[in-house]
Amino acid sequence: MTTPHSITLIWSPYHVGLRDVGPGAGPNFLRSKGMLASIAELGLPVREIEVPGFEPNDFQGDIGRSFEVLRRTARLVAQEREAGSFPVVVAGNCTSTVGVAAGLYASGTVDSAQAGCVWFDAHDDFNTPDTVLSGYFDSMPISMLAGQCWRGLLATIPGFRPLSLDHVAHVGMRDVNEMERARVLEAGFDVVWGKGAPTPPPQKGSDSRVHHGDSDGVDFPGQLRGILEKKRLGPTMVHLDLDCLDVSLGKVNSFSCAGGLMERDLVACLETAASLTQPVSLTLASWDPSCDPEGAQNIAEIAIRAVKAFLSAMMSRGVLGRKIES
Repeated sequence: MTTPHSITLIWSPYHVGLRDVGPGAGPNFLRSKGMLASIAELGLPVREIEVPGFEPNDFQGDIGRSFEVLRRTARLVAQEREAGSFPVVVAGNCTSTVGVAAGLYASGTVDSAQAGCVWFDAHDDFNTPDTVLSGYFDSMPISMLAGQCWRGLLATIPGFRPLSLDHVAHVGMRDVNEMERARVLEAGFDVVWGKGAPTPPPQKGSDSRVHHGDSDGVDFPGQLRGILEKKRLGPTMVHLDLDCLDVSLGKVNSFSCAGGLMERDLVACLETAASLTQPVSLTLASWDPSCDPEGAQNIAEIAIRAVKAFLSAMMSRGVLGRKIES
């Protein structure tokens, strides 16, 4: 796989296909706070593009509009990967990574059979239309990545193929109901549970693939390192849902909760992912600045520093470009 020699910021300011509403406002807030300039300080060529807009009435309902955003995201990711650039997708909805995956596969630079994913989130994101109780469409992206629901519409995304759940590591999950917890355990993908998460029973036939911290807290980066050393993932998508952060840092969205990662945890985890996998994309999603106007500046600064630290770690390892000599 060719080492990317540049970075492309792909802005996707949509929430269920509607522009600049709810978490769809997060991307442009980060844009206004200098994310592009911060990344450019790393010394690599950086450019920005935006997922093209459309009239809301062009596609029917939240689901129809959402899938059109995924199709457009996939085309841009494929375009940038084919051009030798590393895609950083800053999106409203976490389903965006479904489009990212399809674009990576369509580019021919990532084999879907080998692809992995490190997923940061307070929630399981593993619902299906048959299990979701909230009615929130954006609660299903890992099931979608695995091809477990919406199969007809997934087939309309250029390049889409299912991802093996054996190649998924989830960090920060804690806000789940009993049905969601049971589905995660049955699926068997590795989880670093957040503080206060319900303690699941040991799984049959193994020493448990669910990882917990002690009563004083969770060693998020240490436990992620253990998972990744065991998994030995190759080409890996990194998905950063900002509500993985502890709510004490700011309310990221209406689902934010306690027990999450502090900034030092997030940075260390991203650096661990950069050192133990071959990252092929980064998605940042699910931030609604209107949920906490007073804390929005802090969340923006944390997000920008974390993204920059991740890309810098990739450069240090030699899996992303080379610094341009002045």
